[in-house]
Amino acid sequence: MKQFFYPMFVVLVGFLPSVFISMAIAEEPVKAVAMQEITVKEISVQDVQKFVQEKAANVVVLDANNSEARKDVGVVPGAILLSSYNQYAINELPKDKNTTLVFYCYNSYCQASHAAAMRAIGAGYNDSRVMKAGIVGWNKAKT
Repeated sequence: MKQFFYPMFVVLVGFLPSVFISMAIAEEPVKAVAMQEITVKEISVQDVQKFVQEKAANVVVLDANNSEARKDVGVVPGAILLSSYNQYAINELPKDKNTTLVFYCYNSYCQASHAAAMRAIGAGYNDSRVMKAGIVGWNKAKT
């Protein structure tokens, strides 16, 4: 019995401080949103291209990739580069929670953009979408 509980204790002791620290530094509470509760809307590369070309005032494009991916394949022009796909500060997003947020990551297999969008939804943003094709799809559409 001791063999089972001791490893669980070690895991909890190692995990809980990080949870409390991240809660303490959050500037705004973020509700945990289960992926199965809410489906994130998808948006096509063509629609995002239109928003970027028109410089739509009520739309913000957000890059959920890491720095290596950005160096490798670039970014959507004008996109906000998130510090992390799942632990970014909510103040990295626009203040107006009615702004349309478009998240993207590497490609259609990457789920970082979905996690970033779910975080925004948990913070009360009303229109969070994902460009599922990612930056790879964006680059393909340019050629």
